[in-house]
Amino acid sequence: MTETRLEIVVDELVVRGLAPADARAAAAVLETRLAELAAGGAGGIASRAEAFRRLPAVDVRAGSPAALGEAVAGAVWSGIGSGAAR
Repeated sequence: MTETRLEIVVDELVVRGLAPADARAAAAVLETRLAELAAGGAGGIASRAEAFRRLPAVDVRAGSPAALGEAVAGAVWSGIGSGAAR
């Protein structure tokens, strides 16, 4: 049986309005949450022809790098076709 592999590459993450340390914290939460979502199963991910996809901006309450990371992870996961983040 062939193992299914899902690789998500974020070439550029633009974070405006956060201090560098908070931006790194948000990026770490993003990475952790995407790994959790992927570990939950890759079912429902639609095949696609494009090599990249740009997602819309995410609005999150100010002062919460963790909330920003969670919101971006949810947007990415939804954007690849799995539906709403769990």
